[in-house]
Amino acid sequence: MTNYEPKGDWRIRINGNETHPVPHVHVVFRDGSRVSVAITTREVLAGEIRPVKRLLLALANIAENEAAYLAEYRRLNP
Repeated sequence: MTNYEPKGDWRIRINGNETHPVPHVHVVFRDGSRVSVAITTREVLAGEIRPVKRLLLALANIAENEAAYLAEYRRLNP
């Protein structure tokens, strides 16, 4: 598992040994809320955040770091 430094009230986590076929990251919020987001499409695969605007900065971060997150996902999930 790779945890990235917190950004505001959320952080990105990438797990190894995932069974889901879509490369994704977990966005974990300080209050315990979490969502799984597809790295390349930024689609929310699981979970829910309210209000949705709380997720916007995380989605921008995933877009900005897409190549690095995808490489790390593939390293942890060969």
